[in-house]
Amino acid sequence: MQRRIVSRVDPRYKQLRAQNNSSVKKSRDRARREREETINSINQLEEDNQKLVQNLQIIRQEYEQLQILFKQHTGVDIDQMIGPEPKSTTPEIPMPSIQPSVESLSKPVLTINTIEDKSTSNNELDVNNLDGSIVLINGVQYKIVGLDKA
Repeated sequence: MQRRIVSRVDPRYKQLRAQNNSSVKKSRDRARREREETINSINQLEEDNQKLVQNLQIIRQEYEQLQILFKQHTGVDIDQMIGPEPKSTTPEIPMPSIQPSVESLSKPVLTINTIEDKSTSNNELDVNNLDGSIVLINGVQYKIVGLDKA
């Protein structure tokens, strides 16, 4: 495609220049707007990812605490019951290491209210006295029901 050459003395020159300047301005504004939208989208996705990673950490802590509680109550290691994990065909994605905040460290993930006498308790649970205890996990109450050991 050949370029049209318009002489500066041509009466259409100022009109074509104004039209070109307007088009360039619109193009640059659109590119700037798209760049800002992309940056905002990236920031939002990073924030969402951070929240998901923190939720995953809390769930893993809950799971570990429930494993310990289950082992104390039944004497059976849950890993032995489940067996080896099946090999995954998808590669594992390394999770970023996030330091828990001071307030999340001080806030218990798992709370157990028992009917034991508090004066004799030394922060260790007696597995024989857990029947009927209430376990509070993230604000949801669960009642421990005795398992028959036959």
